[in-house]
Amino acid sequence: MNLGMRALALTALLAVPLAAQQPMEADSAHHARGGMMGRGMMGHGMMGGGMSGMMMMGGMEFAPAHLLALNGELSLTAQQITALTALRDAAKRARDAGMDKIKTHLDELRTALDAATPDTMAVRTHFLAAHDAMGQAHLAMLITNARAKAILTDAQRTQLAQMHRGMMEGRRRGGPGAWHGRPAMRGI
Repeated sequence: MNLGMRALALTALLAVPLAAQQPMEADSAHHARGGMMGRGMMGHGMMGGGMSGMMMMGGMEFAPAHLLALNGELSLTAQQITALTALRDAAKRARDAGMDKIKTHLDELRTALDAATPDTMAVRTHFLAAHDAMGQAHLAMLITNARAKAILTDAQRTQLAQMHRGMMEGRRRGGPGAWHGRPAMRGI
């Protein structure tokens, strides 16, 4: 196998979203500390002006774990907490299953690449299967976040949007963010 193909395949291995590998509890704790994105999800280079567009596109502010961490600020009802908790738990199970599928294909891809004479069909098959599984995991997250958004009232959605705008403005200015009264976090 030529060096270029091996480098491309290894790059694919590194493309697995690190945030998806973090346990839900760690993600919830991260949200509770005021971080908006799961660790490693957008990387250091995305924290500039393009980050808010990427975040809004994915509806990350509506992740059930994030909304549950903001229970006090949003004044969630018991019914909302129950529904968001069910969504969060279902999303965790789906994410874990998806990560197992991704890992299986990435392990097979690594095995295929490590062979003395790699089978390029196996490389292609497992790369595409891992890529598809990552896409399915992302789609599941988008659907979950859309469902979580629907659980909120109009007033809660407006409040959340204002909180996120304030936090993003604080980050752009490099000063204290409006996020839970904590300084803006850099290089998440």
